[in-house]
Amino acid sequence: MPDSVPVADSLAVPDSSAAGPGPSGAFLRGAIIPGWGHAASGSLTRGAFYFGAESLAGWMLFKTVRRLGVARRQAGLWEDRVTARLMSEGITDPMEIELALEGHEQVARFRGLVDAREEQREDWTAVAIFTLLLSGVDAFVSAHLQDFPDPLTIEGDPTDGRVEVGFRIPSR
Repeated sequence: MPDSVPVADSLAVPDSSAAGPGPSGAFLRGAIIPGWGHAASGSLTRGAFYFGAESLAGWMLFKTVRRLGVARRQAGLWEDRVTARLMSEGITDPMEIELALEGHEQVARFRGLVDAREEQREDWTAVAIFTLLLSGVDAFVSAHLQDFPDPLTIEGDPTDGRVEVGFRIPSR
């Protein structure tokens, strides 16, 4: 009767759920919700950073959109007020009304504010998209480097002046 042959540990299927997501999964998670790809692969501090940065960009975008709405309403009120005054004076030509609106101080001020708020909205939208993509790319890289060996260590002894440099080679 032959002896039983033990099954080598190297033939066992590794538990992929403990290792975290693969690089493409980490990218998708990080690009959907900033920090999710990092959190899934164990980089909680980086995940918190990206979540915070994207939250800040989202908050600033929200505030800018609200301020843009207020500026548009103010500009509309001033345009309506000046147009009504011009029409009561007998000016009904649309070109004359537009020229008068462009020359009015308050209307010009609020139109400029609307333009500035639109530019701010574009800027914060770009920052939010950039942060979202950066989170995904960084999660992708972090997932690739997850199994990287420990870094090079340098230790010194100040009493005798010795310096030791060491590195680890994983045994697989």
